[in-house]
Amino acid sequence: MHPSVGSSTEESASLQPAISLCNDGQEVVLQGLDRRELRFHAVWLRYNCQCSDCVQPHSGQRLLESCHINPDTNIETASINEYGTELHLKWADSQHEGHVKLDFLKKHSYHGHKEPVSRDQANRLPSISYEEVISGDKGLLRWLQHINQDGMCLVKGAPTEMTTLMELVERVAPVQTTIYGKLFGVESTPNPINVAYTSVKLDYHMDLVYYESPPGLQFLHCIRFDDCVIGGENYMLNVSAVAERFRRQHPADFDILTKVPATFQKIHFARSEPVKMKYQRPHINLNHRGEIVNVIWSPQFEGPLNVDYSDVQPYYRAYHKFSQAIKNDKNFIELRLVPGEILSFNNRTILHARKSFELNGGVRKLQGCYLNIDEYKSKLAVLAHLHGDDEEVKHVGNQCWF
Repeated sequence: MHPSVGSSTEESASLQPAISLCNDGQEVVLQGLDRRELRFHAVWLRYNCQCSDCVQPHSGQRLLESCHINPDTNIETASINEYGTELHLKWADSQHEGHVKLDFLKKHSYHGHKEPVSRDQANRLPSISYEEVISGDKGLLRWLQHINQDGMCLVKGAPTEMTTLMELVERVAPVQTTIYGKLFGVESTPNPINVAYTSVKLDYHMDLVYYESPPGLQFLHCIRFDDCVIGGENYMLNVSAVAERFRRQHPADFDILTKVPATFQKIHFARSEPVKMKYQRPHINLNHRGEIVNVIWSPQFEGPLNVDYSDVQPYYRAYHKFSQAIKNDKNFIELRLVPGEILSFNNRTILHARKSFELNGGVRKLQGCYLNIDEYKSKLAVLAHLHGDDEEVKHVGNQCWF
């Protein structure tokens, strides 16, 4: 017999959470599950019913039709199965009977106030050997975890072959094709289609922010960097951490940068494949808890501001302060790549810059590529799960509200 509301035995009550229905069955309260009180709306439980009528068993895809779910639905009965693993439910209006696993409820509980999580990280550049990354999934997982924790990781000891980078990156997911192709060379060239293909200084920026979904991970493989080359060092800075500090110091300006959109663009007709791309968005994006889930910064690719008249002056004041905060932040990483090193970093949370350089008859040659942020996040989550770690992947800057 299943213990249910109003009929639980003393023995089952001591082993299982106590169940009660509130607000005429529109809420289910579980006392003692996960050592706390958890509340779930009847409609939330209906949408998350895990019975075979509601979820396709093999794919896990939802089968129910949203238009048929009453938002004011209520629960008629609720009980725990005899194994203590599932909450069995019957909805009053539809008489649908289904179940939801208790582990699922613990994992996805939304009851209770949650403070915004600060992700103010110190900048550090972990490293891993190329051999460890290619030796198996454990090394691959460790590399991806470093990027998730610190936003970047240096792979050391890689071959300097032109095929090495793609072979390594595609152990994670297919290389992302952009207007620069799959692979691109970073070296000083005549008639460049990008300022990166010169020897001039590059200020802090993200790549390709005029895309709806800018590349997630970026990789720079050092093929050659002669000792006679003066300059050319890279700088890395966690812009999400800068934004957290900026919020505390300049809350009103921070608020403006979350609401007034900037224009990001790449307009270049004088190239073999002409491009005209424009995208408007704020520099800082928040979720419902006030957590920073995305920061966009790329002054080199900003177009004319196109906003309400009253927003122009406040925006530029806030923009100027944030620009100064980025330029003056001391938590940066400086490094001079050596042949065989692959700098891997999250293009959605880490700004990169470069010193100008003089070749002096030498060569500075890097090879680069990008990886989709969501495919990276999926690979990390799958590898972590297979190795016994189901902790949620940290924010990666892809605007996801989790």
